Amino acid sequence: MYNYIFQDWNANRYSTKGRVILFLFRVFSYFNSRKFTKIIFYPVIFIYKILVEWIFGIEINLNAKIGKNFRLFHGQGTVINGTTIIGENCLVRNAITIGSKICDDGTTTKAATIGNNVEIGSNSVIIGDIIICNNVTIGAGSVVVKNIPDNAIVGGNTAKIIRYKN
Repeated sequence: MYNYIFQDWNANRYSTKGRVILFLFRVFSYFNSRKFTKIIFYPVIFIYKILVEWIFGIEINLNAKIGKNFRLFHGQGTVINGTTIIGENCLVRNAITIGSKICDDGTTTKAATIGNNVEIGSNSVIIGDIIICNNVTIGAGSVVVKNIPDNAIVGGNTAKIIRYKN
């Protein structure tokens, strides 16, 4: 946990808000991940919800798995589902949603699994149990509902591969 905190701190050196939010996320997700500390620290975990969700306007579920060097730029309006898995060195811009999908039979899918070195543009939506591989750039305003291969640049509604990185 401590390594992740310091790496996030350095990765967000130009964003005080990103530093504070990720520090709170790492500390409170640690408390939330163990049954004993989850019970004891429940009132303190509630403070996380007040600070991050109500004051900062960002919803990062404490059950989400986020790798090191996560960068959060202008996080206002960002929603990250609790079943999301995000790799290392990822960058998320403002007003993005990574969520699950409700199927026709009423069940809910998991949220996306996102690889390493992924950049997600402003106002993008990633919905469903999909896999976004490594070194992907998702353009602003994209709606991603299908798997994305390595080294792709995608954009649009619904997102299509624009080209591949060299």
